[in-house]
Amino acid sequence: MAPPPKVDRTERQRLRRREALERVMDRVEAGEDPGAPELLTASGLATRSLADPESLFFHDHGEWVAGLAQALEQAGLAEACLAMARHREADRDHWLRRLALVEAQPRLRARRALLDLDYLAVFGAHFRRWGAGGVHGERVADLEAACLFGALEGAHRLWLRGGGSPILPVLIQEALAVVWPALYAHARRHA
Repeated sequence: MAPPPKVDRTERQRLRRREALERVMDRVEAGEDPGAPELLTASGLATRSLADPESLFFHDHGEWVAGLAQALEQAGLAEACLAMARHREADRDHWLRRLALVEAQPRLRARRALLDLDYLAVFGAHFRRWGAGGVHGERVADLEAACLFGALEGAHRLWLRGGGSPILPVLIQEALAVVWPALYAHARRHA
């Protein structure tokens, strides 16, 4: 019998945060305030590792943003978006539950809105890299990023509202098909 695979320190930390988030989500679903200080203790994590219990809902935000930036660089826009969708779909129950709780809690929605600016920055940088230069090019890149992000968020809301149906990659493909003609306008001008 083979020994169990070794799990590195980073993966162990990720698993601990995931388990802690599951415990906190149980309590929030039972009616507790997601900002209640006692949730830090209930999470089972060292309180110094979290600013507040709400931060646990977004514990992997930095990883997602970095992964998106890397995927955009290596695989391009469509594949980066679909890779994120496939990853979330593979862990469907967790993500649907997590997204539903964030949507239901005004403080969590506000926190997510601030963090979403990181995604907009990554998409904006991507479009600036491939876009026209100058002030106009910067504006267009920011508008392209906002259009794309809005379409992706709309797909996530439809996924949540449909209880996971249709599957997220299909919704992301549909969202990309809707906004694609508006993206990379500079490519059409210079082709």
